[in-house]
Amino acid sequence: MIRYLALDLPAPVRDLRIQADLGSQIQQRELFRLRAKLGPEVVPAVFQPAIEPEESLLCAVFIAPGENHLVFRDEIAPTKKWDEWYRGFRLRNLGRTADIESLEITDNNQVIYHWCYSLVNLYESGMHYSGRQPFNGKIYSSTWNHMLTNGPQFPILIRGGYREMAPEVFYGDRNAAEEYAKNL
Repeated sequence: MIRYLALDLPAPVRDLRIQADLGSQIQQRELFRLRAKLGPEVVPAVFQPAIEPEESLLCAVFIAPGENHLVFRDEIAPTKKWDEWYRGFRLRNLGRTADIESLEITDNNQVIYHWCYSLVNLYESGMHYSGRQPFNGKIYSSTWNHMLTNGPQFPILIRGGYREMAPEVFYGDRNAAEEYAKNL
């Protein structure tokens, strides 16, 4: 069952957030389409908040040299109207409602989050940041729109913690993840 926050964002604020979120997804998609395929091929352990709705869980990880593409069934925004609008915008602009977050893994054991770093986020905020951390083999999703980090975050720990996911693993780049996501 999907639980939404009782209060909605004012329409102009909601629309700006949707445009910013879509812009981040489009930038990330283009970066990984053009990026040279270099670096290690690794499959991280991925964790999601225990409070995350079943409809938005991780279902696949695509691996390519120096990159991982995490495919989530959906993104469930914090409020009903925001969720409905955002889903419609994603379908019209991306051709899918599934979420893809791509990260770069370097030869010197760093993970780079391009527009998908959960710097300081509450589950409901989901602001898009970019960042870099040591790669420890673990990736934690900490927001409704799957912003990522290499360790658990306190706001999620006090709300029930995380669960480890068991996605299908495929060899493929961002284009392969996009095609897969369009068929969910």
